[in-house]
Amino acid sequence: MSLTGLPNILASIQSRTSWQQRCQYLLIVEKWSEIVGESVAKQTCPIGVYQKSLQVAVSSPVWSQALTFERLRILAKVNALLGETNSLAIADIHFSTAKWATQQKTLKESKVVPEDHPSYLPAIATPKTHVQAKSKSGKLKIETEIIKAPETAAEAFQRWQSVMQQRTNQMPPCPRCERPALTGEISRWQMCRVCAIETLFK
Repeated sequence: MSLTGLPNILASIQSRTSWQQRCQYLLIVEKWSEIVGESVAKQTCPIGVYQKSLQVAVSSPVWSQALTFERLRILAKVNALLGETNSLAIADIHFSTAKWATQQKTLKESKVVPEDHPSYLPAIATPKTHVQAKSKSGKLKIETEIIKAPETAAEAFQRWQSVMQQRTNQMPPCPRCERPALTGEISRWQMCRVCAIETLFK
């Protein structure tokens, strides 16, 4: 049995029409606000390329009608972005309100909020700015504490240990083992990750 090298596999995948169309679509999405402008981009969202036709969801029928009249100008910009010699050039653009609500819901759900993830660590409080009153002029004098970079490995380790201790002090105890646990872990599994691995993911 002969084995196929990774470069050959990648070349085979990249030569497929479906792969090239996907790359086209991702490029269009990335540059969409440059193609149509910021104000139009807020009311529109490319959702795919089907049979050389770019499908665009729009927020209202008014926008759909207005953009249909601008279709050829937008199409020229899209194809200029993709390259004139591209054999998979976009032939048409279709604007529709049908998938706008669904697309907005999908985008909202796909946004990752760091605080919602079980591994999220709360920020460590930075040194506070010291404010002192000047007795003579009555103006405030502001002194900021500046942290210098550690000069030795031992100093760096001590600083890391101090930060980890502060983080540990901020963490609530696990209901099962009472070890310090991340808030996201307890919220998701009602226990720390160690207990979750032992009980839920065996």
